[in-house]
Amino acid sequence: MVKTAVSALCVFLLFTKPLKISTPFLLLSLYAVIVFACTYQHPNTFRWSTYFYLLSFIVVYLYFYNLIVVEHVFSFDYFLKLIQWLLLVYTIVLLMQQCALIIGIRNLPIINLTQFLDRGIGANGLSGEPSSAARIMSVLFLSMLRLYEIKYGRPLTIKELYLEAKWPLLGFLWSMTTMGSGTAFIALGLLSFYFIRPQYLFSIVPLLIVLYIAIPYINWPPLQRAHSIVEATMTMETETVIDTDGSAASRVVPLINTITKLNVFDIDTWFGHGIDYTKNMGGYLNKVRGSRIGGIQEYGLLSFIVMQLFVLYCCIYKFKSIETLFWIFLFSATFANVAYVWGAMMIFTVVRYFQVQNKNGELEITDNNEDEE
Repeated sequence: MVKTAVSALCVFLLFTKPLKISTPFLLLSLYAVIVFACTYQHPNTFRWSTYFYLLSFIVVYLYFYNLIVVEHVFSFDYFLKLIQWLLLVYTIVLLMQQCALIIGIRNLPIINLTQFLDRGIGANGLSGEPSSAARIMSVLFLSMLRLYEIKYGRPLTIKELYLEAKWPLLGFLWSMTTMGSGTAFIALGLLSFYFIRPQYLFSIVPLLIVLYIAIPYINWPPLQRAHSIVEATMTMETETVIDTDGSAASRVVPLINTITKLNVFDIDTWFGHGIDYTKNMGGYLNKVRGSRIGGIQEYGLLSFIVMQLFVLYCCIYKFKSIETLFWIFLFSATFANVAYVWGAMMIFTVVRYFQVQNKNGELEITDNNEDEE
C-alpha cells in the first residue's frame, strides 16, 4: 500500500510538474501505447486496474529519472553511501529474523518475519521472500562495485574491496549464503565473473571445474537447489525443470519456452492474447508450461522488444556486462508489474548516469584522501 500511495502521488505531479521529454519518456510511452493496444483488443480479459498499475510504475520511473539526470539530486558520494547502507539494512533485518528463528519465533511482523520457510535460519530479510531479497542485494552489490570502479578508474580486487567496504561486503556474503535461496547462489555465480581477470584465467578455470564437481557432495540445501536448477536448465527441457524444482520452474521455464517455442509467424505472438492469458490456463503447472518471458503471451513480442530497448538504452551502460546477465537470468528480462524489478532498474539507472558522467569528464568525486587531510 505504501508503494501504491507513492505511485499515486507521482501521478498527481503530472498536473503540477510536467515530465521532461527524454529517451526513457519516448520508449516507455511507446511501450504503454503498445500494451494498451494489444490488451484492449481482448475486451473479455482487459482490466483497467492492471493497466493503470503499469502506468503508475512508468510515471514513478520517469520522475525518478528526471530527478537523477536533469536535477542531479544524487551526488556520487551520497549514492555510494546510500547503496552501502541499503546493503547493511538488508543484512541487519535478516540477522534479526535469524535470531528470532533460533529462539523459536516464527512470526514477528515488526521485523518483517511473516512466513516460516523451514530452511534452517533462512528468511526473507527486508523483502517478501528470499529470492527477491537475493536479487535486490545482488543489484546493490554490483552497483557498489561499479561505483568503486568509477572512483578508482579500475575494478577493485576482493582485498581492496574489503578495505573499502568491509561491513557491506561481509553482510552481503552472509546474507546471500544463509537466507536459504537458490537464486542467491546463482547471483553469486554471475557476480564471480566480475573478479575473473585474464591473468588469473589459467588458475581460476581449474578451480571452478573442481568446485563444480565437488558441489554435489556438499550437504547444503540452497547450494544443492541452485546446482540442480542449473543442470536442469541446461537440458532445455520444460518437464525436466518442473520435476527438478517446481518453484524455480516459474522463473526458468518461461525463458526456455521463449527460446524453444516462440512462433514468430503467429500474429498472436506479436500482439499477445490479452491480460491474464497464462494465468487463465488453470493450475500452477499448466501456467508454468504455457508461460513466456516479458509478458509476451499477454502483451506480445512487439512490447517485449520495446521493453528491452528501454532497459538497454536507459538502465544498462554496456550490453556485454554482468548487468545484462542479471536482467536476463535474475529478472527474466521483464518488469511483470513487480515493484522490486522497477526498483532494481532505477538503481542501475543511477549507476549508468554516473558512468556516462565519468566518461564525459563531468563527474565530481570527493578526493580519496580528503578525510585524512
